[in-house]
Amino acid sequence: MNAMRIILLVSFGVGAVVGPIAAAEKWVLWDRPLDSQGEGYGDWRRGPEFDTERWCKGAMTTAINQAVTQTIKVPKKPTLVEYQCLPESADANKPNGKR
Repeated sequence: MNAMRIILLVSFGVGAVVGPIAAAEKWVLWDRPLDSQGEGYGDWRRGPEFDTERWCKGAMTTAINQAVTQTIKVPKKPTLVEYQCLPESADANKPNGKR
């Protein structure tokens, strides 16, 4: 069972460090702009909170789909954005995402 849990945590992009701690926490959708080379610049911006990681990742998928749809409707130089979901106790702007 523990091996399965570790595999699932790693596959969802959440380190084994935050897995047990984050179980009861809310999840936050973070974003930051990317340059034309796909490199992040500026600070991560804290977005909305969600009750579960699954809802956070669903919101992230929706945000990506909306950006792609907008770019198709109004062709222009797209604004590239990077997203990540972290437990509310984590800070994307700190090393290792810790507060």
